[in-house]
Amino acid sequence: MAAKDSFDAFVSIIRDKIDALSEGSNQPSVGIIQDELKDKFDDLVKSQGYVSNEEYEALKTLAKRLEKRLSKLEDIVAKSGLE
Repeated sequence: MAAKDSFDAFVSIIRDKIDALSEGSNQPSVGIIQDELKDKFDDLVKSQGYVSNEEYEALKTLAKRLEKRLSKLEDIVAKSGLE
């Protein structure tokens, strides 16, 4: 799905939720709509190749750990003369 199509779909979802909210304005439904919009937005963002900040930080930590392991393995190979 193209970025413009994704954006148009997201705008359509927001319009539908705003219409539903204006019909019966009670506080519990606002929280439900907010959660639904967040979920839909997260799905849209992920479909475009982005990740959440938490996922980014986890991937960055994993990459650092893998880099350290690779450096250790390179040192072991260099010391053993297997190059």
